[in-house]
Amino acid sequence: MEKEVDPDSDGNDALDWGSLAGSYGLQYIYRVHDRWSFGLEYNGNNFDDALQSRGILFPPFGWWERDIESRMNVHNMLAVGRFTFNPQSRVRFYVPFGAGVARSKGTLEVSETNLVSSQYLHSKTTAMDTSFAYYLGLGMEKQFASHWAWGLEMRYQGFWFDNGGYNLAGVSGKKRHGYISGLFKLSYLF
Repeated sequence: MEKEVDPDSDGNDALDWGSLAGSYGLQYIYRVHDRWSFGLEYNGNNFDDALQSRGILFPPFGWWERDIESRMNVHNMLAVGRFTFNPQSRVRFYVPFGAGVARSKGTLEVSETNLVSSQYLHSKTTAMDTSFAYYLGLGMEKQFASHWAWGLEMRYQGFWFDNGGYNLAGVSGKKRHGYISGLFKLSYLF
């Protein structure tokens, strides 16, 4: 995700959502061919809180310091698939992919302090957005019993979010965001 509150190439402010703190989900996937599987997945991603500080000069009112604390949660419902390179092996390598809908909720808490008069202002705003979501990755799974397998997967996930929902000056526009997630998977094989 973006790591600053400075104008980007579109002239909008980029907001730091923190590092990915937790990812969880549930997937049902059906093998239609030795190499191809398709199904549905729900996954949720919770980002750590991020704190940004910046000083702003507003003459003749003095020097203001602004702290922005942001939080983001993204929930995805996806149609998914995977291509398995070596389906007959007990250790299988595959490419997972998915596309669907993301429901995102962001919260910004803005605190401003006038360093001359000690005046303090605080506001909290929340924005929600629904958008297209997708992922592409690489995975490995090892079957350890007749119906059980564990696996590791790395994904690049993306979605769009309308920053204009925050109603803050200089923060607007629908932007594409992406992140990399790592997963440990436990699978029951039918």
